[in-house]
Amino acid sequence: MKRLLPPFALMLCAQAYASDAPTAAPATTSVSTAAPATDLAPAASRTPLGDFSLRTLDGKKARLSDARGKVVLVSFWATWCQPCKQELPFLDALAKKYADKGLVVWAINTDGPKTLADVRRVLSTRGLTLPVLLDDDGAVAGRLNPRVAMPLSIYVDRAGRRALEHEGYAPGDEAAIEQRLVALLAEAAPTP
Repeated sequence: MKRLLPPFALMLCAQAYASDAPTAAPATTSVSTAAPATDLAPAASRTPLGDFSLRTLDGKKARLSDARGKVVLVSFWATWCQPCKQELPFLDALAKKYADKGLVVWAINTDGPKTLADVRRVLSTRGLTLPVLLDDDGAVAGRLNPRVAMPLSIYVDRAGRRALEHEGYAPGDEAAIEQRLVALLAEAAPTP
């Protein structure tokens, strides 16, 4: 299935064809601004994200409902999106740092099945090990990211509810991202 991107999505990733090599201080065209953890929706007003299942890059199935009781950060990304590729190493580090506290980070790739070699290359050149889910047909992105914002992060609380959506990434966003996750990890787990 061929997907066309709206012009604003292309603008968000204007440096899409820049080098894949990681750099110390990469430039970005993100519209993101750092914000404190207080921008999370109050728990009482959060709505369920809705279950989905995708195949991982290593062939396993990942289902959101299987992560219930954990905080999940869902990040939509593409190999052509430079800010996405800049954010991935930080997300990988967070996944490792907070795994024992109940954090799951899923990087959902939206490129399609013909670009698996590119996806693997992005991960290997950066030494990344976080789970990459493949949205080959665009069904999950169509439901959760219909505007095709790249990157788009969805913060999901332990009850499977959407706590926040954040579009874009720029160097300097790391503190706000981590604050949000720490705040969600501090919340009580849902009762069965």
